[in-house]
Amino acid sequence: MSGFKTFELIKYYILVREPVGRKMNKIAKMFQAQLQKELRHLDIDRSFYPLLLIESGNGITQQELAMQLHCNKVQVVRIIDYLSSNGYVERVQNTEDKRKHVLTITEKAALLMPDIHQVIKTTSDSAFEGLSENKINELYEMLDIIENNLVSE
Repeated sequence: MSGFKTFELIKYYILVREPVGRKMNKIAKMFQAQLQKELRHLDIDRSFYPLLLIESGNGITQQELAMQLHCNKVQVVRIIDYLSSNGYVERVQNTEDKRKHVLTITEKAALLMPDIHQVIKTTSDSAFEGLSENKINELYEMLDIIENNLVSE
């Protein structure tokens, strides 16, 4: 592809189409805002996804959580401190490696998880309204490809 055609293609996507990263970021913010609105009675703020990872992680460590969230250790410590101070997460010393702590949800969190799961399902259903199951699966497949393309760069 010539330099001019490449420039025209880039110009088209910048002027006519919203960049894909911007669009995904905007949708993520809208989704998060809806979750916060529906779960405003909880004192979790925006840490729903880390809480879900901890719940399903069967003793996930802070380092594993950081890898899954694609963020650094400092950010994870802040998230865990926040969830811990609100009584949703505990750090339990790993019996096999005393230097590590595993994260577990508390009884308080366990009681709220069905509500969180339901709100996420309802919000997702609303977001996917008008899309067939095949289209939703295709969307996830495309997003996985985009993610893998960016990871390999």
